[in-house]
Amino acid sequence: MSLIKKENIVIVIGEYEKDGQTKKQYRTIGEMVTMQGDDGQPYQFGKLWGASGVTEIKIYQQDQPNQNAPQNNAQPQQGGYNQPHQPNNGYPQR
Repeated sequence: MSLIKKENIVIVIGEYEKDGQTKKQYRTIGEMVTMQGDDGQPYQFGKLWGASGVTEIKIYQQDQPNQNAPQNNAQPQQGGYNQPHQPNNGYPQR
């Protein structure tokens, strides 16, 4: 295995003025690593950093689903967003 590249995952958190131009202010929220496997194929993985800690992620090509990747066969509702069920953990529901 060999490292191909490491990339930062960033979000825009604001804007500022410099030399009369508006610039975006970024915050790094994670990293993505691309490696070449022993079979010669590239693969990607990374970490996201947040208030709840570090979450490890893996990236799979959409046209070649990985057999180990979780499959979500749920169909989204038309014109809406399917919010995953979250337990209330003892807190009252809003």
